[in-house]
Amino acid sequence: MTLRTCFLPLLLAALGLGCGRVSETQARNLVVRYNEAVSEAYRKNDILLIDPVVGPNAPDGRRLTGLIGVHADMGIALDAHLESLEVAGVEEGKGELRVRTREQWRYRDVQVATGAQVGEASVDRYEMLYLFRKQKGAWMVEETSFAAPPQVGRKEIPWTMDAKDAHSIATPPPGKP
Repeated sequence: MTLRTCFLPLLLAALGLGCGRVSETQARNLVVRYNEAVSEAYRKNDILLIDPVVGPNAPDGRRLTGLIGVHADMGIALDAHLESLEVAGVEEGKGELRVRTREQWRYRDVQVATGAQVGEASVDRYEMLYLFRKQKGAWMVEETSFAAPPQVGRKEIPWTMDAKDAHSIATPPPGKP
């Protein structure tokens, strides 16, 4: 084997690393970073926590603002935990990254005032598609969507209750702030 035949593959590999392609591990880390920020925003009912991961004009930001707002208005928070994440595909184009995943989540709604669980907990399975766009040198989520119909464990969500039940969830017990 000549020096040239050994050196050429190493040179090509090094050039490939420098082209800026996103690896599957990097794509997974981007999805995990997004999911951690969104989960924390749900738990704290604080929409500002998504700012580092969601584009400023992204449809996903508007959707999350609405969902977190509904929970906050009812005095509940969503306790969401990602249990598993598998990257099923990564496609990168000019300034755009699409990551397809298979995920399992555990959810429960809790009263903000007491921490008590509201309604039933749920274990859900999703196939998701994350669309990231490069903004100011960083990958930001523009939009998320289901790549297949979700498998949802719980059959009822707290905001399907009648107004009397919803009011009791949103109102702290006597003597509590």
